[in-house]
Amino acid sequence: MELAEAVRCEAAFGMRVLQHLAAEPGAGGKNHAVSPLSIHAALALLGAGARGAMLNEIVALLGPAGGRAHALLASHVAMHVFADSSGGDGGPKVQFANAVWVDATAAPLKADYARVVAQHYAFKTMPEEARREINEWFEAATAGRIKEFLPQGSVGYDTAAILGNALYFKGVWESTFDARLTRHDTFFYQQPAGGEGQIRVPFMSSGERQYIACRPDYKVLKLLYACGSGEHRRRFAMHVYLPNERHGLQAMLHRLASSPEQLEADSMALRTTVAVGTFKVPKFTISYKTEASGMLQRLGLRLTFSTASDFSGLLDLEHMKPPRLPLYVSQVYHESFVEVNEEGTEAAAATAIVGIFGSCSAVCSRPVNYVDFIADHPFMFLIKEELTGVVVFAGQVVDPSL
Repeated sequence: MELAEAVRCEAAFGMRVLQHLAAEPGAGGKNHAVSPLSIHAALALLGAGARGAMLNEIVALLGPAGGRAHALLASHVAMHVFADSSGGDGGPKVQFANAVWVDATAAPLKADYARVVAQHYAFKTMPEEARREINEWFEAATAGRIKEFLPQGSVGYDTAAILGNALYFKGVWESTFDARLTRHDTFFYQQPAGGEGQIRVPFMSSGERQYIACRPDYKVLKLLYACGSGEHRRRFAMHVYLPNERHGLQAMLHRLASSPEQLEADSMALRTTVAVGTFKVPKFTISYKTEASGMLQRLGLRLTFSTASDFSGLLDLEHMKPPRLPLYVSQVYHESFVEVNEEGTEAAAATAIVGIFGSCSAVCSRPVNYVDFIADHPFMFLIKEELTGVVVFAGQVVDPSL
């Protein structure tokens, strides 16, 4: 029960993140891809070292399942859902890793927290060298898809600790698309200044039966990835949410963020295949990077970014060398990469939480027998692990040509 509730919270958290990113000024005409799972894992890692009101705030942001349940989810994902696999058994290639880097010359790591694998750096004397080595870790953990993750200047003399998560996914469709059927056609998008634009992009197609559910305002398509024959029991799929209206993406995002239980209901409705008429899904590649501290504050995480934060479970601040300055989170970096083509999907994500010393300013589906699915206008996608319901990646595609 705890694990199931934490999964529901993680999915709801992912929808809130996606909605906030889409609502930012100038974001309407941009493709987005984030990993709710990566951000959740990094925040759970942060929560393990937080205490008091700050811990309560982190748990409240992650969802009502509670801190123990969220920690259980992080452990389950690492050990089962994303247990490293090379993909040699025909299933997806997956990697999942957490890391903590602390400044050994500042405050020592708390013994209880040291059970988390930590590496020690002298941020005060070699910040750029530390940044390069940390970036090499992220690059290796994402199979080279995310490079130069922490920007120049992000690690400084006042950096105390960096908490990171990286994940990588590469899976082939259970039923691959025939590249000979891929055709260029028109994709309709909403221009930033208003009005409708058109672009020619390659669409994948298939005449096979598909998992599709119809809702009053949108349709959902499920594309399964080959699961392989390995020892780890897991099943990945991409869910494509296509609004009925060409400009209905934002309204659909708002509805799903307001009623995240609808995601679970949609998954339940995608258990049988239906015959398709016209079937078109565009190929796309998204590379998206954001500094997420502002978004997380708007979602309710405020003490973490102030000198009222409490990291007493992470660092032994009593043995900190003078001057004893408060510790708070200064930046949260997140980057995701998703590529979808006829063969399958390759995706990677990285999240880093940078802590520094100093002061700061403060419906039921209707029966369907024959369905068209034409993704020729902006849509949302989720990459999920079907057995648990964990949302690994979430994104919006508003222009596949970008």
